Amino acid sequence: MFDAKQPITLHLRTPEGVKPVRVRFPTDEEWIDRQKRRKVIVKQLGRGVSETTVPDSAEADAALLAKIRLPEENAPEVDAFEASRITEQLSQADVDDVVQVGDGFRVTLRVLGGTVSHVLRMPSAKDVFEYRRGFARVLDLPYNRQELFINLAPAATLFKKLLESSEGYSGDVPIIHQAVAVKAAIDALDGAFMGTGDPN
Repeated sequence: MFDAKQPITLHLRTPEGVKPVRVRFPTDEEWIDRQKRRKVIVKQLGRGVSETTVPDSAEADAALLAKIRLPEENAPEVDAFEASRITEQLSQADVDDVVQVGDGFRVTLRVLGGTVSHVLRMPSAKDVFEYRRGFARVLDLPYNRQELFINLAPAATLFKKLLESSEGYSGDVPIIHQAVAVKAAIDALDGAFMGTGDPN
């Protein structure tokens, strides 16, 4: 069972040995703030090839770790890049499977410490439009570059609207899992829509 209220000890492997780091799971507001600080740069390299970088991710992750780290004696020092590795482990939510169930989808995720699943109703075209409009803001920059800002709040709003049930949780579903589940359901809907087109 995933319990966001339980303290977590992560074992960070480094050249100096294993560093145990005790943290609490970030709140939804902390995940939203972290995501807003991480601007994503997409550079078009030509011939349909693009390069994606997140230049300020280590600083945002270090700021988040400073808030969630639990006080302990002789705690090892952690630099900004190690903070990013810790945050990536905490944010793990990999889609294992998406299956259509009636008029919705069952989304199975692999998260830190186990597997969870969500049954979401089918989103309407309006739901998808409003989610996409609020979830990402794109600024066009000189030299074939775009700056992308992600806002997790619209994903949480849509998740609450579509949710029928969740399994594998003791308590609330974290927003970082909600965002992945909603995107997986929308991707599955898009795939089903494309798959039913008449090739003629």
